[in-house]
Amino acid sequence: MPLLERITRLFGDGRDTDGGAARDRKSLEEASMEPSHVCQSCGKEYFENPSMNIRTCGNCGGVKVEPV
Repeated sequence: MPLLERITRLFGDGRDTDGGAARDRKSLEEASMEPSHVCQSCGKEYFENPSMNIRTCGNCGGVKVEPV
């Protein structure tokens, strides 16, 4: 398979009408609209893996980051 054809298959030719990878990324963002954790001290919301353990808040340094 020629190199140009491989690159076109991998990245597309810029004429995608359905959005390609951007459409998949958008659906992932829509799925994680709800925060997974919230800092009880300052209210910062985290959009991480719900099974992840967040020990301290990156905003205020508090230790009261609770899963939602």
